[in-house]
Amino acid sequence: MAAAALTGFPAGDDFRKQVFHVWSNWMDWATSNPEKRRALAQLAVSDEITPATRAAAHKTMASLANLMEQMRTNGLLRKDSKGFAAAIMNSLAETTMDFMIHDPANAKKHCKVGFEALWRVIS
Repeated sequence: MAAAALTGFPAGDDFRKQVFHVWSNWMDWATSNPEKRRALAQLAVSDEITPATRAAAHKTMASLANLMEQMRTNGLLRKDSKGFAAAIMNSLAETTMDFMIHDPANAKKHCKVGFEALWRVIS
């Protein structure tokens, strides 16, 4: 998921374009790989995953984590914990994904509206 989200990352673009790029890639990955999305959701709450495995996964997603931290520190969530900010951002993403999957005719619209909601929270 992280690799897909960061594919073609526009390092030289402004921050909004970078965030939209990652958002769009993440939405595309999730709607194209519903079984992998479900697996990630199950792994996130599994008691079978060791702290060492979780730490390794966090290292793999370091670039995304850095981007999320930039998003958190620049907006409405700057005074809140990383965990709370991540949960808010993830909720917006999951809702957007669900609507994209269940209403494919309007998937691009849902992707854009979901991003605008996210942008308002982080800017």
